[in-house]
Amino acid sequence: MIFKKKYRVLVVDDDEDMLLLIEKILSGAKYKIFKASNGNKGIEEAKNILPDIIVMDIMMPELDGIAAVLKLKSINETRSIPVIMCTAVKAEEDEIVARNLGVADYIRKTPHMEGLLEKIKKVLSE
Repeated sequence: MIFKKKYRVLVVDDDEDMLLLIEKILSGAKYKIFKASNGNKGIEEAKNILPDIIVMDIMMPELDGIAAVLKLKSINETRSIPVIMCTAVKAEEDEIVARNLGVADYIRKTPHMEGLLEKIKKVLSE
């Protein structure tokens, strides 16, 4: 019998409604979801659970997503975890900075987060 791997996804966002929405989208796809409410907590969770992928908001209190990704890339255990950055603000400079950090993909927040599931599947299949 072949068992399909249940991927671990860490979602880091300070907006509780967005965390719940993303959890709802991903739980239907049978992912195991972990959540953190800011960059510092996201880094700690990433070190503890070593997720298969991280969905990281850019604008958060305490430590924003850009700084959190920089920190994750500096830690041996978390360096290779792919990150999809997301933001509510459409700012080309944020996307450029995120891509220069080596994130796997970038998505703009929408009320239904269209395309997120497809982006995650694509990154995990690479």
